[in-house]
Amino acid sequence: MLTALQISQDSGHHFLVDTILDTVALARRTGRRPNFPLAFKRQVVEATLQPGASVSLIAREHDVNANLVFRWRHQYQEGVFGAVSQSATLLPVQVMEAPIDLPHVVQPQAECHSEIAVEVGKAKLRIMGAPDPQTLQFVLQQLLR
Repeated sequence: MLTALQISQDSGHHFLVDTILDTVALARRTGRRPNFPLAFKRQVVEATLQPGASVSLIAREHDVNANLVFRWRHQYQEGVFGAVSQSATLLPVQVMEAPIDLPHVVQPQAECHSEIAVEVGKAKLRIMGAPDPQTLQFVLQQLLR
């Protein structure tokens, strides 16, 4: 509690007025940072890893600094939060019986000791053996774009 003395002047007379001021304890940081549970960190990070997600928007939604979320993402990728969940998406499959009348013939491939080397800019491609012509055509088209 603080006491303030004030002298007031009114038409030549002096008055001594004392005022009592209550002090309000200001909230001080204890120096400790919030300790977020791993499950919360994992949830926030996994939300940021979705296609089209904005780290800053997700951070604001969870009332967390975006820089902290970026640090969590790095830790998540390093495995600090435990194993990264790799949820597999299963696709529908139809199993059909193979026709009985098809002969199963495996033709041995002739050994080929050829080598193809292509350099385009900083990209280098080296193929040893006999490549599949369609695959080779596709790779070359992609390199020469």
